[in-house]
Amino acid sequence: MTREHGRRRLMLRLPGIRQVLAEEPTEALAEMFESYALAADALDRFRQQVPKQDALIREYSELCRDIEQEVMLYCAGQVVR
Repeated sequence: MTREHGRRRLMLRLPGIRQVLAEEPTEALAEMFESYALAADALDRFRQQVPKQDALIREYSELCRDIEQEVMLYCAGQVVR
């Protein structure tokens, strides 16, 4: 369930590779989906907390961007092969 949630979130964030993300994922890509779901959900929670924890928001925003980059690079490598 978490993997599918991560896939859907990434499909929204990365529309340029949506078709690649919709295909049957490799185990590596499925793990990235899961990691992204967990990080993005945590970021959502941190953004809603009062008082705001700016350090955690920055850290998890960066983590989500890093995972997005990793997914884009991975998918670009898969398409080329």
